Amino acid sequence: MLFDFEPLVYRVASISKLFWQEYINYFEDARTMVRVGTSKLFAFPSFTLEVFHRLYYESEPEELDPPPPESAWAILLHREFQQLIGCDELVEQCQGNQLAAGLATVEYCRQVYERLPPPMPRFSNPQQYRELIRQLKHQPEVPPSEALKQMLTSPQTTTSPTGLQLPKTRQQQERSLWLRQMIEDSGDRSDELIQLIQQEGKQAVWQAQQYANSLDETQVRQMLRAALNAADEKLSEATGWLEMLGLSWGNEMGGERSVSSAEKMALAQKIAGHAKLKQIAVVAGRLQQTAERKRRSQALDAFGEITTIQLGDNLSRLLPSELQKLSTPDLFPLFALSYYDRSLLQYKTRGKEKQCKGPLVVCLDSSGSMDGLPDTWAKAVTAVLGQIARREGRHLRVIHFATRVCRVDDFPPHHHDFSRLLESMLAFYNGGGTAWEPAILSATECIERQQQFKRADIVMVTDGRCDVKRDFLEQLKIKKQQREFNIYGVLIGGASDRLLKQFCDRIWVVKDLVSDEVAIEELFLL
Repeated sequence: MLFDFEPLVYRVASISKLFWQEYINYFEDARTMVRVGTSKLFAFPSFTLEVFHRLYYESEPEELDPPPPESAWAILLHREFQQLIGCDELVEQCQGNQLAAGLATVEYCRQVYERLPPPMPRFSNPQQYRELIRQLKHQPEVPPSEALKQMLTSPQTTTSPTGLQLPKTRQQQERSLWLRQMIEDSGDRSDELIQLIQQEGKQAVWQAQQYANSLDETQVRQMLRAALNAADEKLSEATGWLEMLGLSWGNEMGGERSVSSAEKMALAQKIAGHAKLKQIAVVAGRLQQTAERKRRSQALDAFGEITTIQLGDNLSRLLPSELQKLSTPDLFPLFALSYYDRSLLQYKTRGKEKQCKGPLVVCLDSSGSMDGLPDTWAKAVTAVLGQIARREGRHLRVIHFATRVCRVDDFPPHHHDFSRLLESMLAFYNGGGTAWEPAILSATECIERQQQFKRADIVMVTDGRCDVKRDFLEQLKIKKQQREFNIYGVLIGGASDRLLKQFCDRIWVVKDLVSDEVAIEELFLL
């Protein structure tokens, strides 16, 4: 155990202890939060565990009978937390989900220790005195110097042999010196040593109770409200991290295998440690909303080209002559009868949604001119296309290029490597120049040689500063006809799309990288 979880105020399920310890082991910021909090209050580790338990397992756990008197401050904070508006919503997001509960606990408790006033003077942990007394009473006939021999001779640590944190004042000295001085003052007699330890324990309990009484309830509510809001914001941010990968808080299936909480924690930690990945997640979140909105509006029988007139009862496609009956009371019965018989005159349309969807091959420009926001934006587009490919069971290939192909990443359906996807998002080669031909050649070769890439869609994401040889374009045109694939272009920045038009079937131009998400919404229907 890295941290002491005693004394607890509430009965905490062992599963909560296990999961909270596992979460702490994964995240350095969680370990730091517990250490810093402990430097202010010795019982802070148990407070964090109880918060995690409330969010993950049980919002109102059973209270210990009686709770340790030095835990009065924690009891006050827990009870005020239950009264906060928004508390139930946070618990609902976190229950049964280790990652969500852990993230919320860390942010909530960080805000608490930053705002919680430090005790003056800092009081010791009464539990350590109870443990010492218990040891001495267990061997009443043995002198304290013998009963505590192991403690006197063991190497210095920040915890006692029972695993309990020693007071900070004792941490600043050698533990053996403090114990030897106490034994000397008692004349190495157990009864007198117990009395001395009891006096220090009572003083520590009194100081803890005084500290709890000094807390202003109004200020505590304000502090906890700010902590709750910070936890909500942290969950929203982390939700974007997971959504960039096509994951969620739940135990959804990642293709043919489930994605465990441990895997998600590792992925979240990797994203949290890279500013670029977090920026990509923000842009991908906006693009994902655009993609979902567009895909929801594109029904299988989408309203596309009008082909003829037919009979039916689709109110959205009625001819004006039929709609006129609704405004004429004498004709409404005729309208109602025709509607019942499905014999109203309506337009027949032909939907435009592509039915047979093949693999996606994304060519990512990593040239020097793409550095910064253009590259972030291009990676966000790729991430959203990756979500679509994974959800629809399609193969995704990502080709990084500059003047040559620098890296190729494959993500087969049902075997999505999320860690590799993050590595692909971080990859940038800053090759200086740009050459489309090597990337297109790499994409077309896999379509020609590998059966699983039949009828693939190629997406070229670039800033459009390149040229292509005429003979290469002629060969590419032949290949497109023979292999039945399309090439689409996403042009980032203000360059002309003239060059891309030489080989792209459709081009989406994005000039404003802050507010042009809608400009490429139809790309996400591929």
